[in-house]
Amino acid sequence: MSYEKYKTATTTLGPVAIELGQTDIHAPEHGTWGVVTCDACGRQFRIGPNWIYGSRTSERESVEQFEQVLAENHRQKQAHKNCYELSDHPIALPIASLAV
Repeated sequence: MSYEKYKTATTTLGPVAIELGQTDIHAPEHGTWGVVTCDACGRQFRIGPNWIYGSRTSERESVEQFEQVLAENHRQKQAHKNCYELSDHPIALPIASLAV
C-alpha cells in the first residue's frame, strides 16, 4: 500500500474537472457528476459542481464545455492540465432562436 497526499486544492466556486490518478490537486469543496473520458487519449477526469454554491450550468452543459476544451487541447497539441475550472454561465442561445 502507498499513500500520497495532494499537493494543493482548488477552491473555485464554479464546476471543475480534475484528472483521475494524480495527486497534484484535488477539489474537496466539489461534488461529482461523473467521469469524462477524453476521446483522443483516454485520460479521465472527474467533473462536478461546488457543494455549497452548486452550478448555474447543467451537468450536460458542463460536460459538453469540457469535451470541447479537451478536443481543443489536442488540436493545439497542448498537454491536458490536471485541473480545469469550468464556466458557470449557461450557454447563451442566439437571439434568433429566442423568437416566438
